[in-house]
Amino acid sequence: MKILDIVGTVLLVSFAYSTPVTRTKRFGKGGDVIRGVNLGGLFVLEPWITPSLFEQWNGSNRKVVDEWTFCSELGKYECTRRLQQHWSTWVTESDIKTLASLGLNHVRIPIGHWAFAPDPAEPYVQGQLPYLEKIIRWIGKHGLNAVIDLHGVPGSQNGFDNSGRFGGIEWQTSQQNIDRSIQAVEGIARVAANYPTIVDAVQVLNEPANWGLSVDQVIEFYKRAYTSFRKLAPSAIMVVHDAF
Repeated sequence: MKILDIVGTVLLVSFAYSTPVTRTKRFGKGGDVIRGVNLGGLFVLEPWITPSLFEQWNGSNRKVVDEWTFCSELGKYECTRRLQQHWSTWVTESDIKTLASLGLNHVRIPIGHWAFAPDPAEPYVQGQLPYLEKIIRWIGKHGLNAVIDLHGVPGSQNGFDNSGRFGGIEWQTSQQNIDRSIQAVEGIARVAANYPTIVDAVQVLNEPANWGLSVDQVIEFYKRAYTSFRKLAPSAIMVVHDAF
């Protein structure tokens, strides 16, 4: 989902849960209009965005279709090696400078739960945060703002590769999945709090499916996420995607 899509689906969670934040501009340096792009394929692999990473598995019986299977097939050592190369080259400071020169004002950065709430039993690898923070600093250096997006949660919120794992929608099948999702939200909030003049918004869940999920449980997650998020990042906006 591109940043421009967010504008039509954003819901700012009720201020009943916290004292409102006084803002001179609703969306950071961009005023009231977000003009931005999405850094897809950087911290959450999607084969259609980064096909070169998946070339060795091309064919009719393709078994590597997302970041879960990418790391599972390679093993953690080789997965880490390849992803560190990817993280260090997929987006450069020159890219951010170009975006600024085009008149954009926001960059949305998708990232998976495994960067903040790892489980050793899962094939995912870590190490994303230094690269994330470097990109945030570039964004600020060139006069833009960042939106950090929790793109995938444990168990998958939509069953698509963009959640980290293609297949079933299992996010709401265990309390542990919800708790780890909150842990990831808190991790992102801490990053946002470290860069309050650059990160002006955090999306706490990307594209929850409007099928296969309980709407009431999604709403309860948003309420809980808001409480945790606001304690750690009092000046940032929390972005909510209603459904996909």
